[in-house]
Formats: sequence, structure tokens, C-alpha cells
Amino acid sequence: MRTFAVVNQKGGCGKTTTAINLSAVFARRGLRTLLVDMDPQSHCAIGLGVPEKSIARDLGEALLRAGSDRFDPDEFIWEVAGNLDLIPSTIRLAALEAPGGGLHQLPDRDRRLSRLLEQYAGRYDRCLVDCPPTIGLLTFNALRAVRETLIPVETGFFALRGADRQLRTIRQLVERIGRPIACHLVPTLHREASSLSGEILNELRRQFAGQVLPVVIHEDEVVREAASFGQPVIEYAPQSRAARDFGELADWLEDHAPPPLVQIEVAAAVRSPADPGSQTAAPTSPEQGTPRLDQGRAAELVRLVKEMQMRSAAPFPKTPREKKPQTPQATTQPVTCETVAPQSVPRAGVGVEGIRPGTTAGEAQRFGAHPTQRGVRFTQPGDRSHLFSVAGEFNRWSTTATPLRYDVGLGAHEAFVRIPPGRYQYRLVVNGTWLVDPYNQQQRLNEYGEPNSLLVVPSSPDVP
Repeated sequence: MRTFAVVNQKGGCGKTTTAINLSAVFARRGLRTLLVDMDPQSHCAIGLGVPEKSIARDLGEALLRAGSDRFDPDEFIWEVAGNLDLIPSTIRLAALEAPGGGLHQLPDRDRRLSRLLEQYAGRYDRCLVDCPPTIGLLTFNALRAVRETLIPVETGFFALRGADRQLRTIRQLVERIGRPIACHLVPTLHREASSLSGEILNELRRQFAGQVLPVVIHEDEVVREAASFGQPVIEYAPQSRAARDFGELADWLEDHAPPPLVQIEVAAAVRSPADPGSQTAAPTSPEQGTPRLDQGRAAELVRLVKEMQMRSAAPFPKTPREKKPQTPQATTQPVTCETVAPQSVPRAGVGVEGIRPGTTAGEAQRFGAHPTQRGVRFTQPGDRSHLFSVAGEFNRWSTTATPLRYDVGLGAHEAFVRIPPGRYQYRLVVNGTWLVDPYNQQQRLNEYGEPNSLLVVPSSPDVP
């Protein structure tokens, strides 16, 4: 089940409208879709014609019961339309989030939505979570549970400041969570005839290059009319511009869906170093050793990793005012969230003589992560138009703290980083895309079953 959180602290940006109408488009295309209303104002129910007085079981109760013997998944579902179900909220949800509320008393209070969605994972293809216009325990639950976020940004006067604040807030939450989340900014309520809207849209694309989707949701009165009748716009006015806009948004998301993690195939290919004839699951902790893959399968996985890295190198189309050469200083710009979800990266393995299949011994020594007396040297191939950084346990998974700068002499991006001795998980961030390091043979699965590259820093590096 592919999961999205629709989030913005600023009201009036089209957040709930986006959640409702994108869900309806997915459902119309035959995708089993679940819409979860995390907003105590219950706007999703209102916008879909669900009378609040008829809601006997709401999301708040579902969050408290999830995983217990008292939980019945069918009790909380409203069948809104074909392939579209809703878990509605009521004002009672606000009390759960307040200090002393029911959520605060639970040891897994920030993972309740994750536990709830696990109960529905096999029943749906897509799940959208409409977050409240605040940053609190409910929103934190949503970010814990999803792999991608959609941030509707109105192309109005306050949009730039609001977008920057929203991205910085989500980045802080991402660092607390300790895993990457893909972030997509969606321009909404765009007035094509307004020169100010056009300038703000161009500025959004310049400041947040690679994160603003090339799809725009235009202002359309028919959206308000549809909501007043309790219908998504694709049902109320299927030929309208708004319906086309939300269809294009769904098209883009489907075309850029992260491929599934090849976890099952990897587990089947892993062979225990102690028993070459047996097949075991991939280790989940550093103490269990480095998994070794069948050579043929490992080569295929490495090819997929490098193919993904090549695809990530091309940023979204830029406006004419953005067409200027990238400089090394560009890596210091605040890229606060990611444009591709982490599960898009397959797991790779080890080949002959400890060198990754498809990688020469020279490349293995030149690129990747290597402890030296100057610090850990991170080096990756790529021209000066690429933006590289490293995010890991040593910098709290920050995408901006450790940029790699382009070296003309090397023809590659490089950084020396002082890191205390120890074992650290990390990933590359290339043009906003999170990737495992294709030149590092050591990997570990994190708590979400996804691969991270593993860096071992000795107390006294032998390399000068």
C-alpha cells in the first residue's frame, strides 16, 4: 500500500481538497483507496457528504484500539464510492492529542497510525492521510506512517514563507524519526491570469528546485461547488479544468512511483558465510555480519541501483529564469526534504574478491566512503550540475549538513568529514533522491526493512 500524508500548517491552501480529489481519482482508476481524516475538523467527511451525526466510530477510537482484540477494521470504514473508503474523524480526536489525552498515555503514542494502517495494508492500493493544520502528535503519527508527503502550496503572497517554514518543520520531524520521507510541493489555487501568481510559482520552483511538482492545481469555482454537494470534482464536473488538474497530479505520482524494494528476492539470494549451502534472511544488525549475494542476482541489483542513480540526476524542468550553470556553492542551499521515497532503492550485494559486480577495483578505491587520517572521504562520480550530500547517523540524517563539493581535478564530488570511531548507517542524497552508496559493499536493513549503507570508522585509519 503506497501511503501519502497531505500536510500544511497554513489553512486555506487546498490541503483537504487535494486529499479528497486525489483519492477520488485513484479510486476512479480502479485503485483501492483509503482516505484517513486526521483533522479533528472532519472536513473530509463534510466534503464527501458523510453526515457527522451518523459517525459512530471515528479515527480516534481506531487509533486507541488498533492492534488489540477489540479492534474490528470494518467498524471504522465508510464506503464513500466504488474503491474509495474513508476513516472519518470527529472533534473528539482533538482531545486525544491534548496533554493528558488518550494518545499521550500510550508508549507507542507516535506510532498508533502505523499500527492502524497495518490492519488495512492488504485491502488497499493507495492511502492518503489528511493531516490537521498544526504540527503535533497527530501529524507526527502521520509522518511516522507514510513514505511520501504532499504539501499543497497556494501561489499567493504568503506562499514562499509558508513553504519554507513547512519544509523546515517536516525536516526536523524527519531527523527525529531517523529515516527519509519523500516531499512533494504541489502548487494550488493558481490564478493563471495573475502575473503575481506566475512570479510566485517561478520563485517557488527556483527556491525549491526538484521538489515543486510540474503539475499545477488551478483555482476553479467548481471545486467549491462540488464540496458543497459532498462530491469530489471528478464526480461533480468530470470535464472541468479542476478534474483535469487532479488527474494530471495522479498521473505524475503514478509515473514516479518508487519501485518496490526487492526484499523477497534479496532474502532468497542471501547466503550465510558460515553455511554456503543454506539460505537465510538478510541480517538486521551490524553484529550479524555482511550478507553475501548470489553473483548473478547481485550484478542485477547493482545495475538497478546505478540506473536509479542516473534517473535521479535529471531535475524537474526549470523556468527560463533558472537556466544558469550550477556552482559548487549550490550544494549549500537548504534542500529540506526528499523527492523520491527511500524504498525506491534496491539492495545490492558483494561480488568476486569483495568488489561489487560491475565495479572495477579502481572504482571501488576511488569512490564510496573511505576512512583516512583527514577524516572519512566520501567521493561520488558526477558532473558539476549534480547536487550531492550524505545523510546518516553521524549527522542526524540531515540532507544539508554534509554536502559533497565538485572537484574539477577529480571530475567527481568529494568531502572529508571528521567522524568519531564507530559504525554508522548512511545514504547518499543525489538531487534530492535518497540512494544507497553503490560503491560500498556493506549494507544494513533499518527497522523499516530498507537498506542503508554501513560505514565503519576505525580508531586509527591506515590510509593517509
